[in-house]
Amino acid sequence: MRFWIRVRCCNLIAYSLNRYSLWVFQGTGVRGLPQSGPERYGTGMSAEPARTQIAHVHVFGHPTLPLDVAAVPADAQVFNAHNLCLLLARAGVPFTYYGMAGSVVPAGGRVVSLGRTRRRWQFRNAWHREYSQRLQAAFAATLDPSLSPQIVVSLYGAAQMDVDVRPWPVVEAMVGYNHCWAPYRVFPSYAQQHTLYASAAAQVQDSKWFDTVIPHFVDPAEYWISPVREDYALFLGRAAPDKGLAIAQEVCAQAGLPLKAVHSGCWGAAKTELIARARVVLMPTLYVEPFGYVAVEAQMCGVPAVTTDWGAFAETVKAGVSGFRCRTQAEFIEAVRLAPQLDPLTIRQRAVRLYSIAAVTADYLDYFAFVWNVHGNGGYYAPNALRRPMVVVGRGRCANAELQGHSLETVDAE
Repeated sequence: MRFWIRVRCCNLIAYSLNRYSLWVFQGTGVRGLPQSGPERYGTGMSAEPARTQIAHVHVFGHPTLPLDVAAVPADAQVFNAHNLCLLLARAGVPFTYYGMAGSVVPAGGRVVSLGRTRRRWQFRNAWHREYSQRLQAAFAATLDPSLSPQIVVSLYGAAQMDVDVRPWPVVEAMVGYNHCWAPYRVFPSYAQQHTLYASAAAQVQDSKWFDTVIPHFVDPAEYWISPVREDYALFLGRAAPDKGLAIAQEVCAQAGLPLKAVHSGCWGAAKTELIARARVVLMPTLYVEPFGYVAVEAQMCGVPAVTTDWGAFAETVKAGVSGFRCRTQAEFIEAVRLAPQLDPLTIRQRAVRLYSIAAVTADYLDYFAFVWNVHGNGGYYAPNALRRPMVVVGRGRCANAELQGHSLETVDAE
């Protein structure tokens, strides 16, 4: 998706006055600091404690592909949608997924089909306009206004910005792409959050107060430590220069270690076995990686991840424990040499503690409740507006904080 949305698209988004954004930010006296109360939103909501149980979540999914990870294993946005629906189902939160025909969700949710298309989505092209119309009609036909509170989750950025869902708040979750538009955003890493905060676009700057960071996550049951390790390094990703394939090839040649480069078509048990049998997984990504699922999937299998030393890797890879972060060829070669000395069980336990569905569920539910509170009760000044419970780290509390799943913000800024 990151190649579909070009610089021109970002500029259009930055200067486009979306109806929803206008409605949220009108009347703001200080840039980025909403000041008025519930009457500003016209919702009729009364003051409520922050941790309200959400009655229903509407998940706006992929605008061209069905939710079927086995059919499109290389698409990160489909994987995001799959994982979020799994989280909601396991948490017992009723949800509706709006996606292309053929989408499948776990028990506890339902699918509203938006039909089929062979067209490619681009910002404000003909399919974008038709998709928006289909999504708008489907949402209007599905919505039960008697349920409250309800949250809308947008998983494909600007593709869903023209859909009017008022008075319900929109959370733009799992933001791993190069723009954002909704007033409430969940970033998968601080690296990605800071990258977007460098943008001057009004949609980015005007609502920083209400954002949060919750890492992407996977189901640990889908990954395991293999009793057999083979003598190869694994590169699993796009065959693109900015993924660092040439670096991986050069490092393995110098280290005398065979490299398996797999670019597509790998999913499920076959993917896990491919990762779990590797000596090391290489991710020498050149751009600022928003998250990097493969590094976490490797750690779920107890396999060290060797990465570049920027982007989300600074948060997801603990040097000398779950892998190494490198900036020179010498560092990469030394990391490949040392990787077998890292303990597989320790690597997996850390990954499960930080990046499993169970680790982040409370953070997502707390954030949804926070959004409902600030959306209707005064924004920045809303009472009890806590994105997650605050804890005091130290005096023996650090381990407890880790177990509670408050991963990136309170524990793992290493």
